[in-house]
Amino acid sequence: MPRRAGVPPPRPHKEDRRRSFLLDCVTRAAAEEPVDSIGFLGACLPAAGVFLDEAWEAVRGDLAALARTAGYSPQGLPALREEVAACFSRRGLPTAADEVLITGGAQQAIDLLARFLVDEGDGVVLEDPTYPGAIDAFTLARARLLPLALGPAGADVGALGRLVAQGSPALVYLVPSFHNPTGTVLPESGRREVARLAEEKGLTVVEDESLADLSFGKDPPPPIAAFAPRAPVLTVGSMSKLFWGGLRVGWVRGPRPLIARLTRSKVVADLSGSVVTQALAARLLSRRDEVARVRRREIRSRFDRLTGLLRETLPEWSWIRPEGGLTLWVRLPTPNAEELARAAPRHGVSIVPGPVHSPSGGFADHLRLPFVMEESLLSEGVARLARTWEACRRPESERHLGVIV
Repeated sequence: MPRRAGVPPPRPHKEDRRRSFLLDCVTRAAAEEPVDSIGFLGACLPAAGVFLDEAWEAVRGDLAALARTAGYSPQGLPALREEVAACFSRRGLPTAADEVLITGGAQQAIDLLARFLVDEGDGVVLEDPTYPGAIDAFTLARARLLPLALGPAGADVGALGRLVAQGSPALVYLVPSFHNPTGTVLPESGRREVARLAEEKGLTVVEDESLADLSFGKDPPPPIAAFAPRAPVLTVGSMSKLFWGGLRVGWVRGPRPLIARLTRSKVVADLSGSVVTQALAARLLSRRDEVARVRRREIRSRFDRLTGLLRETLPEWSWIRPEGGLTLWVRLPTPNAEELARAAPRHGVSIVPGPVHSPSGGFADHLRLPFVMEESLLSEGVARLARTWEACRRPESERHLGVIV
């Protein structure tokens, strides 16, 4: 349920702010990493070049018309909301434009939902591991994080049922399609069960579909909301993964009354998102299927390159092949991912250790490696990882003698 009227969001403690900054690897890299460092940090592709260029040309007339208005569109540009709604409808989730709120990327959508739907001390279920930006948002909302185990087919839906029975959490956050960081897909049977829980228990579910277009093979099942038409299921999406992170355009799809209340809350934060980038996003989204075909070929090639290099250079590392997405969830033979991450910048590379992705602080033997950079950079990046790994495996006495530089 929405936050109680008249109750302001709790002020984050100093330790909350510190933890959020440490988990925000992209911000940390921008602040601290050398210019020539190779970063396995953010999981976003470079812009979909030719499509972006063509959209800029096509949008000129749209912008001329928009320039004759005040330039504010609190719920989002109608043309973009229509495109988002059409995309959901084609995927088996009938949607109208007034069921969509445009946000400044998926991260703003998640933060908005955390602030609006979660009170201090509320239980929030997150997969373990999960997207660290969600951990940040719900931590800053002062929620109690309830880890949910993840298996080869996505979230453990049976365990979710037990968590719901034990504590009636305020919200469940899931990444059902090409999960970040593991690349798993929750099957239709699991989605139907989550939908049943949402309908029968009045359970608020936030499904993050930011990566749903980036398959290595077949498309994922319809969103969870398609199986729960009367339940409080909110679906988050984004332009960042398929088109370009620099657009900073995302959305929330949900029941009309809740979208209306979320819109009023968002207006307090920013009045309106940029209609310029939204007009561009509407043009791009109209070519979603075409862009997805190109991107899928691109990511499969880069995935094959990364895994080939790892097998050749770091054969002790292992992983389960993802079904899509932009990241490889790598298991190390020893639980020293954080040590490796601390040493990596000295060798010109940056990595995300597993505990950053874990609401329980687990996965000390895992790393997340995005495969979003050019293949030549992937080659050099893996070579630097190999040097870091070798340095961390040397005896402690050698390290104190200055062997690691």
